[in-house]
Amino acid sequence: MGGKAGSRRKAEGTLRVRRWRVVIEAMLIVAAGMLLPLALAFFLSWRVSINAQQDRVDLLASEAVAQALSVFADARATLHAATETELPPCSPQHIALLRDLMANSLAADNLAYVDDDLVRCTAWGPITRPIQGAPVHAWLPDGIGLSVNFAGTILRRWPVMVIKLGKHSVLVAQVRFVLQPTDPDARVEVIAPSGIALVTAPRKAGEAEREPPRAGDLVASREAEGWKVTVRLPRPSFSQQLDATKYLLLSVTVPLAVLFGGIACWLMRRRLSPRGELELAVRQHEFVVHYQPIIELATSRCIGAEALVRWRRPDGTLVGPDLFIPLAEYTGFIEPITDQVLEAVVADLGDLLRNDRRQHISINVGAADISSGRILAALDDKLARTAIEPQQIWVEATERSFVDIEGARVTLAELHRRGHMTAIDDFGTGYSSLQYLQRLPVDALKIDKSFIEAVGTDAPTRHVTDHIIAMARELMLQIVAEGVETEAQADYLRRQKVGFAQGWLFSPALPAQEYIAFCRANRAAHGVPEVPPAFTIA
Repeated sequence: MGGKAGSRRKAEGTLRVRRWRVVIEAMLIVAAGMLLPLALAFFLSWRVSINAQQDRVDLLASEAVAQALSVFADARATLHAATETELPPCSPQHIALLRDLMANSLAADNLAYVDDDLVRCTAWGPITRPIQGAPVHAWLPDGIGLSVNFAGTILRRWPVMVIKLGKHSVLVAQVRFVLQPTDPDARVEVIAPSGIALVTAPRKAGEAEREPPRAGDLVASREAEGWKVTVRLPRPSFSQQLDATKYLLLSVTVPLAVLFGGIACWLMRRRLSPRGELELAVRQHEFVVHYQPIIELATSRCIGAEALVRWRRPDGTLVGPDLFIPLAEYTGFIEPITDQVLEAVVADLGDLLRNDRRQHISINVGAADISSGRILAALDDKLARTAIEPQQIWVEATERSFVDIEGARVTLAELHRRGHMTAIDDFGTGYSSLQYLQRLPVDALKIDKSFIEAVGTDAPTRHVTDHIIAMARELMLQIVAEGVETEAQADYLRRQKVGFAQGWLFSPALPAQEYIAFCRANRAAHGVPEVPPAFTIA
């Protein structure tokens, strides 16, 4: 008794641990269900913001290259107009023309006449002291030469581009080529057809030519007619994004968070319910099969076993069928459990059954499978191509499986025709009668262990076993006694000519490998007959 109490306390403790684990999982899922919408909304808004910023950068790049091309086109047109004059160089009329062209240009900051690489005059008048002309960095196909980042004295040392055609040059402050975005954080870089980036402001001694790129910037580039423009804009920081989307997060995601939290709570309540746990066990194939040997009483030889399903919880504990089979039948999960039992029998004992045709395995089948006939298709499917004979798989059904007696009769008849043995399990606990049994094509009765326990005692049911045996003999049915635990019970059954028995007296239900070892030991102790025993279908 102490051992049983200890086992019960251990099982209760394991169940409490499992419950706490599920509660913790529920809390985590609720938290995740509430935080996920917030995180998702923030991520989506961040992506929308990034995409909007990238679109803005792309637009700025397109506008910037258009700006550079527009300034250069204006300067080139002004330069062509200056070279078309036939006025004497640097004459008052020539200087006046240069001044008028500069005044009418949106790009030109000055025009100059250069001869022998010296500036002779500009739009402001003759040059009285020598000024060296700008070196040409690149020649364009139309004969125009470009000098980039020139820091002469004419524009007070501001970086200028000198555009040269013949002996005339247009000076343009390079800042004109660079679009000035409204965002102070934007950086615009312009590279002239010479391949040199334009400097747009005076540099002090030792100052870098340009600001280095920043990691993570949003970048867009455009190229046209030899000009290349690159625009960089910093990505929004986490705090900036959070501040920008706080109202969206509050107005949209809080209801979603509440909804997700409620759904998570509902799912966890289902998960904590017996039905939810059983459903999860079916999906995760948490069921294992143990095999209780069936002994031929006359020879003490093991002729087969009853497949008894166990629920192995994730923590390793085993739950007996009496605790979950009624729920499985009520919820409809008994059918997939039956399928998993058949699969386990084939996987566990397929070799044993193929090597010893005298061995059989009894499968317990639910009422729905019997009345609907679904068990027929299940057996066909699971036994196909296994080389296991139909007579090696017995089908057991309890008396409550025969509420739909006509449906049960059809299914049992077909099982009998195919060669499967059929038996009524736990006989005597239901409402069977002799007339009732006469209508069902069954091959065997299994006497419930409650009647075997009453053998040799003063219990009111001690004579029921005699009546069941007599009934079975009248119907010419085989008899299997369940729950045999003492030699006295076994001796009684032998005297009554009961053919088969199972119970702790012979062996408890065993895992597959232990059952195979039991069969080998039993065969070695009692031998294997040359012909099958007289336990055949009548």
